[in-house]
Amino acid sequence: MSHLKVAVWLCVFLFNVQAQADVLAVGLMQGMAILEVDGQRVIIKTGQKKAGVKLIESNSHQAIIEMNGKQETLMLGVSLTGSYVEAKKSVVRLPRGRNGHYFANARINGHSIRVLVDTGASFIGLSSEAAKKMGINYASGKKSRSSTAAGIVKSYTLRLDHVQIGGIKLYGVMASIIEGAYPDIPLLGMSFLGQVKMSEDQGMLVLTENR
Repeated sequence: MSHLKVAVWLCVFLFNVQAQADVLAVGLMQGMAILEVDGQRVIIKTGQKKAGVKLIESNSHQAIIEMNGKQETLMLGVSLTGSYVEAKKSVVRLPRGRNGHYFANARINGHSIRVLVDTGASFIGLSSEAAKKMGINYASGKKSRSSTAAGIVKSYTLRLDHVQIGGIKLYGVMASIIEGAYPDIPLLGMSFLGQVKMSEDQGMLVLTENR
């Protein structure tokens, strides 16, 4: 076989491999998507191109991507090269603690910490002391003020890289960082809880991945 034929054959082979790339959306949000490209997980923002896939735009329902020069609309759990894939949903069961509260062992930006489930909190609530220990640059967040037992104090809102409870991992979760030592136990608020399904079963709070 001539060198020219080998080169042509390799080009055709590589094109076919690229064209058959399997792309699956495992997480969607405004301006960002979490994709699996041939089994490799990538986090991609609007305008970025990774693993041969460019994200044109996205929201919590769908993403428009460009691959091999063509634009495609991608939904959660739908593969571009295959039929619908039933994604396995992670389930976390939390026992009811003292005074009827629920607690969970969480990982925030990769750091382990115990949190209190609080459906009355809009965001994940962290003290600045806890944020510093986790290396969170909270001062880069949006400044505001919060009311605590110690009075009115400074607070900052920002998006955490990722928050994980058991097998449920969410990206870009909003958090409120309060200057000082309050709250002494971080609060798992609705910025996380609103993205999962919640139910109670015989004294257990059941969190189910919502995808």
